[in-house]
Amino acid sequence: MTGLNYLKGEPPILAKPDEEYPAWLWELTKPRQLMDDGPGGKAEKRGLRLTHRQTLKDNNMFKAK
Repeated sequence: MTGLNYLKGEPPILAKPDEEYPAWLWELTKPRQLMDDGPGGKAEKRGLRLTHRQTLKDNNMFKAK
């Protein structure tokens, strides 16, 4: 891979084959599943936070026009 080295005068950084990286590294790209722990739990709070954030974005978009 080119462009990974950002320091002058250093040897280029070489990407290793996938087998040389730990297995947990490939789990980071998958979305996390929150357990539904009832009312007021983490899953519900996250859902409310995302809904509120989207509502704010929508309202700001309408104000800008």
